[in-house]
Amino acid sequence: MSRARALLSFDLEEFDIPTEFGRALPEREQIEVTLAGLRRLTALLRERGIVSTFFATAVFAMRAREEIRSLGESQEIASHGYAHTGFSPADPARSKEILEEVTGKPILGYRSPRFRPVADHLLQKAGYLYNSSEHPTFLPGRYCRLFAPRKAYRKGGLLQIPVSVSPWIRFPFFWLAFKNTPPPLFRAAAAWTLAESGYLLLVFHPWEFADLAGYGLPRWISSPCGPELLDRLASFLDWLGARARFTTVADFAADFLSR
Repeated sequence: MSRARALLSFDLEEFDIPTEFGRALPEREQIEVTLAGLRRLTALLRERGIVSTFFATAVFAMRAREEIRSLGESQEIASHGYAHTGFSPADPARSKEILEEVTGKPILGYRSPRFRPVADHLLQKAGYLYNSSEHPTFLPGRYCRLFAPRKAYRKGGLLQIPVSVSPWIRFPFFWLAFKNTPPPLFRAAAAWTLAESGYLLLVFHPWEFADLAGYGLPRWISSPCGPELLDRLASFLDWLGARARFTTVADFAADFLSR
């Protein structure tokens, strides 16, 4: 049997989450906070030789062109829409065009900000290969998608690759669960899901690895952060790398479609 796959992904966006708690930041500060976390994160990925996928907004890419271009030399860049706040039907195509201009490479994947539903025909028309906008779990105050498919599947001309959740209880492998679940329990759920699904698609944000004190965020969002969170991620990636092979979401999609 082929080795399980680890699909590490990051939503590379403006640090706008303080606006949800009553504090609006200037766009430049939003970009700088994300860049601070990105620098720490990419140093870890280089050190470990890990490939991953960064779903970047076009706004972030336009404000940090050199960083995005450099990142695209070793990691997959995919689209996270035009901006993290707001949506128009033109955004998937517009963001793809901008990201391709910045990186000089084809953009194959899309993930909508905050996992908002997006019409497949917009993605197909724009020329995307896969969509990773589904989070098939229950997130209080956001969405309940407990009956959505858990695993990758074809839908028309598009490959749908939901973010991983465990069998049965649909434990989510995303940033909030990683922060707020004891590491032994998170690893146990990851091992269970790897064995059952053959792959694990996880989601984080580069801004989590910046220092988040002083932004008025609740502890369940801001703690741990910065170097402490980076150390926790490094330990988890060492554990995961002993059980699965890291690959980009685009490479996983290509292998899936070639079956």
